Amino acid sequence: MLLHYCLFTITQTRDCPVSAPTHAQVTFNEFGLPVATAFGDIYFNNENGLAETNYVFLQHNDLPARWQTDYVRPFVIAESGFGTGLNLLACWQLLLEQAPAELKLHFISFEKYPLRPDDLRRALAAFPQLSDLAAELLAVYPPAEPGCHRRILAQGRIVLDLWVGAIDEQIAAWLPHSEQQVDAWFLDGFAPDKNPDMWQPELYEAMVQSAAPGATFATFTAAGKVRRGLLQAGVNVQKAKGFGVKREMLFGELRGAIAPHAPVTNNVKQVTIIGGGIAAACLAHELSGAGVSTEIISCGVADAASGNPQGAVYPLLHAERSPLAEYFSLAFGYATHFYQHYTTNHWHATGVVQLAYTEARQQRYEKIASARTNGGPGYDPAMVQFRSTAATQQLWQELPAYPALHYPTGGWLAPAAVVTQLFQGHKVKPSATLTRVSRSPEDGSSWQLEFADGQLLERDTVILACGAGLKQLLHPFGLQLQNVRGQVTQVEASAVSAQCPLVVCYKGYFTPVSQGRHCVGATYDRDSEDLTLRPADQQENLGNLIDNLAPVSWPKQLRPCADRAAIRNTTKDHLPVVGELKPGLWLLGGLGSRGFTAAPLAASALTAALVQRPLPLPAQLWQRLQPQRLCNR
Repeated sequence: MLLHYCLFTITQTRDCPVSAPTHAQVTFNEFGLPVATAFGDIYFNNENGLAETNYVFLQHNDLPARWQTDYVRPFVIAESGFGTGLNLLACWQLLLEQAPAELKLHFISFEKYPLRPDDLRRALAAFPQLSDLAAELLAVYPPAEPGCHRRILAQGRIVLDLWVGAIDEQIAAWLPHSEQQVDAWFLDGFAPDKNPDMWQPELYEAMVQSAAPGATFATFTAAGKVRRGLLQAGVNVQKAKGFGVKREMLFGELRGAIAPHAPVTNNVKQVTIIGGGIAAACLAHELSGAGVSTEIISCGVADAASGNPQGAVYPLLHAERSPLAEYFSLAFGYATHFYQHYTTNHWHATGVVQLAYTEARQQRYEKIASARTNGGPGYDPAMVQFRSTAATQQLWQELPAYPALHYPTGGWLAPAAVVTQLFQGHKVKPSATLTRVSRSPEDGSSWQLEFADGQLLERDTVILACGAGLKQLLHPFGLQLQNVRGQVTQVEASAVSAQCPLVVCYKGYFTPVSQGRHCVGATYDRDSEDLTLRPADQQENLGNLIDNLAPVSWPKQLRPCADRAAIRNTTKDHLPVVGELKPGLWLLGGLGSRGFTAAPLAASALTAALVQRPLPLPAQLWQRLQPQRLCNR
């Protein structure tokens, strides 16, 4: 058989040091409105902030008149300062009241110092007419972690991408996959004399590069430096009467100084997905939302690694901000939001605790949870917290006296039920196992799919998302993937264990009760694909639970009642593999043991790349997920 090897040739995207953000420090003035102490400036007008937003940003970008035309893609707004989210809420209100029902909004915002949730709640209380929208925003408000936080609002009509961190760093990470995408720019933020670092030529140039045909901008300021910077970037700048007592403001068209390009269009109308697990299910869901028709082919649904009785969702973090930790800090937030939004009945936000049952683990966990001021990575405590022995036992008094990491927004789900629900509305075509993928001998532009029963299919755009099956399928392309066997054990709940309120992790994991049983897992056997159940693996699962939770005695009372073995697909760097291997051939795999944490964001990013819309990942991180990194050289 002829082997195809791929060349590892990628445009270099430098891994920039990304500043860990901190929350905004605010006070509330005599009107009860927020003031940023670092900048000595208000977040919105003391008299009527909502009226100013409507006047400056909505009216001078000609919204909603522009929304009345037919848009085949979401209307994209980019904003240079999220602040209290007032501009988002104003657009949201306008969308619901005056836009056609089929119009969708993609709102992209950058914020260096996000407000704490309590401060945000207090600030938005000034607008009771927006209370319902504000409550929905607050319910999905992300932690202060650097990078893009994608959230779904308004029953899917609004996608919010909140990029947290210094705007120069985040714009550089966002722009490579957002050129010619933005329809309207809200040039907001604290006044240029208060926050000069934001009002720089690089921002104006990014506005031009990201502008779609017919794109506009508006800003509350008419400062000479801002006007000159916009003009130098090639923007058509006009002046208008400012809001209230302000004399002037700026608005105009982002025609750009660069040579004109054709608008970005997506020619992909149908995609064939190979797979029946969480990767394929998330892809089907995301692609459908993007207006792409899907054909799903699989020899089963949730019958492999996605078919375990229970699965935990929590991030993989390091004591330094590694690319792996960067991915999982973003993927974790999106996954919990995704499951809560789309599979509510099968998602249980119980929290997850990771016990430091050895001194070495305690030292590592202390470093992971350390603040930047103490030389640590500075993860937001809303995502992960270090808890003392006493604080750990406050989570559940039957836990052993160990310190721990606590993920308060983590939890567990029912894997098969989640996969089945995400596939609702999609027909999964049963098939024999896919054994080979190759270029079509007819024209060389499409892909030939060969199945174990001899069936041959030809398709233009294919996504391989078939878990452990990827190892064999991708070997002819020179990709190196690893399969890992895992066995989980179910135990009958006891009177004590049935009270366990959260997922408990140690060398293995223990889930809260479901239908009278707990899940205890899991073994990790590299390069084994034998699904025969092993008594030794059951003993290993139960032994780890008893040993790692000693001296508490309740684990010794648990009795095994079932076991299940499955094969995980993983990569040498533990990052998922996501992207286009060859023209028309895409991959989503290598999800490893945290597949339900990694899959939703991976599917969202792949979908965005496929249909050429702004990605929910920094460019350098997206580059690290590409399949070419795993090729033989």
